[in-house]
Amino acid sequence: MGFILKAYYILVYGTAGITTCLVLIRIAWTGFKDPYGTFQWTVRKKPPDCLKDPALGDHAYLKGRSSGLRFHYVTKGDHRKPLMLFLHGFPENWYSWRYQLQEFSYHYHTVALDLRGCGDSDAPDRLEEYSLETLLYDIRDTIDELGHTSCILVGHDWGGMLAWHFALERPDMVQNLIVMNAPHPASWLDAVLRRPSQLLRSGHACFFQLPILPEIVLSLEDFKLVRSLFCGKNLGIRNKSKWLTETQLEGYLYRLSQPGGLTGPLNYFRSLLSNTLYKHQDVGVPCMLIWGFREAHKGISADLRSLVLHAKISPRTPPDYRFRRASERVPKLRHTANSELLLCGFSVFALKLWQRVGKQ
Repeated sequence: MGFILKAYYILVYGTAGITTCLVLIRIAWTGFKDPYGTFQWTVRKKPPDCLKDPALGDHAYLKGRSSGLRFHYVTKGDHRKPLMLFLHGFPENWYSWRYQLQEFSYHYHTVALDLRGCGDSDAPDRLEEYSLETLLYDIRDTIDELGHTSCILVGHDWGGMLAWHFALERPDMVQNLIVMNAPHPASWLDAVLRRPSQLLRSGHACFFQLPILPEIVLSLEDFKLVRSLFCGKNLGIRNKSKWLTETQLEGYLYRLSQPGGLTGPLNYFRSLLSNTLYKHQDVGVPCMLIWGFREAHKGISADLRSLVLHAKISPRTPPDYRFRRASERVPKLRHTANSELLLCGFSVFALKLWQRVGKQ
């Protein structure tokens, strides 16, 4: 285990060094061509109207029993119905679930949470306050404070990674699990150790391990890189007719542009990626994995794609990596296009596929 740990850290921080060199070269070049435009960004003074739209749901706050932090969430639907809890990814907030809040509120008490350090939720300064154990306590406290004992848990990106872990640690509090574009934690480590080039494909995650510099880089040219995660040619939504409007983009940039607004979200990478030695463990609840087939954000390798998408267990996969699951690939869908899942028919095939999962 000590050798594996050492090899993993060498891979992570070696990749961070390579990515940093490439990033600094690019900054130097763009700064030379347009120094004023490159090194400027705007702090938004007031939230955009889209974050205050009452049709999206009711805004409320709860206090985490374990942490004492205040968490913001948006809810829609009858609180007496089963809870469907949504966990967003990077660099998002509750707003990325606006379509799903509407779609599923007829049958569920839907709640989209601003995770610790994101959106209008409290953002602790210390990195250790973003440990996996602490983040899982946040989910448990949220379910309790909302007056439920369990939920249907839906997560995307880092929210999906937290959803996997919560289902592994507290299966009694998860009725069903839906994860979007986040591999089972053990499959990620398997792929990295089997094929180190996977980390090069995920150079951004390794780069985010560094202090301060990622915040600066993401802020340059008025958050151009953040914008590209949503509407860029390589990373964002491919269909231009479904691109986010400028107002919708501001729904994410408003909080990220505040002083320290990027540090909380980046701390998820710094904390969780630095502690990624996960044991193989069965998922004890029915679960569904939805994957954008053109996953460019992680640059997913063939090995990792095989592990996360196919129900068949290959000879190289440890036997205890088996879990009850349905998987679904969405053609032409990319990683950060969480909201586009609904536009691609998420609400339709998710419910139909769920009927199939429940029979397994």
